[in-house]
Amino acid sequence: MIAAPVVGPDAFGARLPVGPLAAAQGLVAQPPSPLQLPLAPYQPIPSSPYASWALIVGVLGLVCFGTGPILGILAMVLAVLGWRQVHRAGGPMRGRMTAIAGFATGLVAIAFFIAEVALYLALVRPAKIASSGSAPKEPLSDPPASVAPNSDDPSAAAPNGPSSDPVPTTSTVTTVGTITVVDVALGVASLPTELRQQHAEATAHGERLVVQTTAATCVPCQGVASALSDPQMQRALDHVRLVRIDSSSFEEDLDELQIPVHPTPGFFLLDSDLKVTDGINKGEWEDDVAVNIAPVLGPFVRGSYSKRRSPWKKLPRPGGTVL
Repeated sequence: MIAAPVVGPDAFGARLPVGPLAAAQGLVAQPPSPLQLPLAPYQPIPSSPYASWALIVGVLGLVCFGTGPILGILAMVLAVLGWRQVHRAGGPMRGRMTAIAGFATGLVAIAFFIAEVALYLALVRPAKIASSGSAPKEPLSDPPASVAPNSDDPSAAAPNGPSSDPVPTTSTVTTVGTITVVDVALGVASLPTELRQQHAEATAHGERLVVQTTAATCVPCQGVASALSDPQMQRALDHVRLVRIDSSSFEEDLDELQIPVHPTPGFFLLDSDLKVTDGINKGEWEDDVAVNIAPVLGPFVRGSYSKRRSPWKKLPRPGGTVL
């Protein structure tokens, strides 16, 4: 009796006989080939979002140069975060080169902004200052006929006459810390008389008298005035009576006293007979700040300022010779 062949499924679900008889007839199921195996679904390799944003922000930093430093730093931070993310993920993550490109663009954005600022400060701004300073002033136009002075009006007979405001005749005395500052009034009867009075006041209060020449448009004079409250100036001019005189208003009187009118500010030591014993000017220091002025005025008022840029030379009297 012949045994019935055993039937089994093949790889595609068809039922094939198995057993010795099936093997003899070549009907044994064969394993499927690799081409017949089902393919795994495609999975894209993810990329680091930090790296991508680093490149985007870096490019924006190059385009928007006004925000270059901020966007550049942000791009560099994102690039570092992206690089770390890719490194920690191992192999299955992209973005290493994108992170490098984002870091580079951020660095270039910062450098580009610095270069633009340096170029502006070196070339553009000085040119603007020079052009504004050299611009010619427009001449004053003639007054309109409607405001022309009436010849029948007595008050308009002298349009260039003195101002109706009274000129002060009393000098102003103020204190800045330990420094006594005296601004000589423009209407004093006599400058020598005023200086003798200030010399007597200085002697009575144990102060040193120092005369300073000033002018209304003197920028260095304003720098000295602003520096008086500084601690270094307070030590340098401790117990000093600083008498400030407008050189343009008392030019003739200063010439008689052999005090130079220019340059301003000038500083002079006077004895009881109003003879100038020593003098210096603004040329002894650079910028008008306390750290430059105090080391000069301190030794000067105490008579120990010897190393000078310009030695003191007494001026001759008007129409005469040096005494």
